[in-house]
Order: sequence, then C-alpha cells, then structure tokens
Amino acid sequence: MPWVFAFGAFTAISFSIGALFDVLRRLTEGTLSSADALQVLVLQLPRFMVLALPMSMLLAPLLTYSQLAQRNELMALKACGTSVYRIVRPVICFSLIVAVSTLTLNEWIVPPATAAVNRLLAQHPASQIAAIPSQNIVHKTYRHQRLIQLFYARTFDGEALHQLTILQFQDRHLHHIWLAQQATWNTAQQQWTLSQGTRYTIDPISGLYQHVVSFKQQPFQRISPQELAEITSNPINLHETAVLMRHVQQSGNLQTMQHLQVRWHSLMAFPWIGVGFTLIGSALGCQSTSKQGSLGFGLSSLLIFVYYTFSFICQTLGDTGLWLASIAGWLPIVVLITLGSTLLHNSNIRSASY
Repeated sequence: MPWVFAFGAFTAISFSIGALFDVLRRLTEGTLSSADALQVLVLQLPRFMVLALPMSMLLAPLLTYSQLAQRNELMALKACGTSVYRIVRPVICFSLIVAVSTLTLNEWIVPPATAAVNRLLAQHPASQIAAIPSQNIVHKTYRHQRLIQLFYARTFDGEALHQLTILQFQDRHLHHIWLAQQATWNTAQQQWTLSQGTRYTIDPISGLYQHVVSFKQQPFQRISPQELAEITSNPINLHETAVLMRHVQQSGNLQTMQHLQVRWHSLMAFPWIGVGFTLIGSALGCQSTSKQGSLGFGLSSLLIFVYYTFSFICQTLGDTGLWLASIAGWLPIVVLITLGSTLLHNSNIRSASY
C-alpha cells in the first residue's frame, strides 16, 4: 500500500502540472474538442507514470520502514540479529522490477502513445505551429519504404526552429546535408525559410563533397508544420537515438552529435534512478523513529529536487562539451547509488552496535 500511495501521488501531481492544465487551456481556447481532450489525457498518462516510478521508490520504503519503526517492529527485527541488509533486500529486489518496468514503458509504451497525442493535436490547424515540440525535433520522410530525408532541429521557440541539420538521401546514399542556424515558417508561401546555413552535396559513389554552398536565406518546402507537430519532442528511445546519431555523425555537426550522445547515456541511466532512491529511502526509513519520520520525509522531498537539478546541470555541461557525454549521463545516478549505499551501510553499522 505505501508504494501504491506514493506512485499514485507522484503520478497525479506530475500529470496535473504537465498535461491536465495544458489540455484545459486548449479546451477553453476552443482548439481541442472534448473527445480529443479525453484521448490526449489518456495517451499522455504513461509518460507521467514513467516519471513517477523512480520517485515512488524513494517515498515508499521511507513510509514502510517508518511505520515499522513506529510499531517497534523494526526494533524487534534488529534485536533478533537481523541486519539492515536483510531487512531491505525485498525492497531492493522490487526496485529492480520497477527499473525493468520503467525501461519497458519508456522504450515501448510511451513513444507510440506520445506520437498518437501529437497526431491528434496536429489535426487542428490552429494548433499546428503551437504543437511543434520545443526541443529535439526529429522527423523522418520515407518513400517506397526507403529513408529519403532526416530532419533535426535542436529547439523551437514558438516562432523559429534553431540549429537545424537536414540529411537527404538518394538511392540509399547520403546526397545532401543542410546546416542552418534557424528556420521560420512563411505562411504566405507555405514554406520554411532557412537562415545562415550551408548546403553540402556529396558524391554517392566516393562519399566526398562535390559542392559546398553557403547561404543567408534559402526556401525549404519538403516538410510542413503539421508533419513536425505529429512527432514527439525527443529522439524517443535508445534505438531511434542511436540511428539518429549514426546519420548526424556523417554531417560533421559536432554540437548536435554531443547532445545526442548525452541523451543516449541519460536514457540508459534513467531506469536506475529508482534503485538509487530505494537505497536512500530504505536507509532513512530503517534509522527513523516516530519523531524522525517527518524529518526523513521532508529530506526525501528535497532530495528529489536536488537530484533532478544536479542531473540537469550535468546534462547541460555535457551538451556544451565541457564534460564527456558518458560522464554527463551517468554521473548523477552513480552519485545517487553511492550516496544510498553509504547511508545504508552506516545504518547497518548503527543497527549492529545496538
């Protein structure tokens, strides 16, 4: 029951902030029907469940062991010679199940659900530009089951796309590479205008550059706002991120490549956040008393904020190239698990000394 409560609470909070208010705003503005709004809410739920799973593994052990401490059951177990490691073993095993569940949801459930949400939003003309994701916009164009164009933009500020990389293929060979600082949508001409960029033409046989042309402004008609509004806001999963990395590597866009590498390592590390939170929550819970329970809960709430702030800082340093992508992606979880293991070890020493 403590885990169900923790999971439900964090899901409800994150879902309300991240999805419910936005859908209500669209309903008020008349850009979304009631039926579509209900579908959007249901389809967005898995994304927030993924966020809630790791956080619930911090609160649930803390509540469980605090309740045992208040009923003196925890003290009885320690008096019988049961080590803290033995007491928390079931919870750690459960955290591994949660980690696998997080990976499964994040890799196979959230991507199609989020894509369906964006398709629904893109059906409303007034929402097409607004529905374009704010960062990491990736779109693939296929013809006869062959990839002919890979479109990537780093950010969208509501008016312009920034830091674009466009790869165009001919007969399964890379033929053109477009790099541009920004792109704005020209409503009158129904096309994008690329600004401050370069176009590379590549020989399909030798793989060498044939032509390199710089431009201040260049019209681009091969993708529409509706197509961009139908995609998700990030390279969705590990597989798609790895595929995009292979293609972007050929363009020589080191900044985009660095960002994607950080993203890939962060996706790899994300399921293990719950394990680190479990170690910390268990350690705090096992050394709590009836008076210390509220203190531990407050500390755990603060820890969630501190961890995600630290993770954001690490990813930013990785994106700028100051840190290696692997360090930026894995350092937060390594610090979290190390801290949790240390706290658990200290709790076991205190228990053995009683």
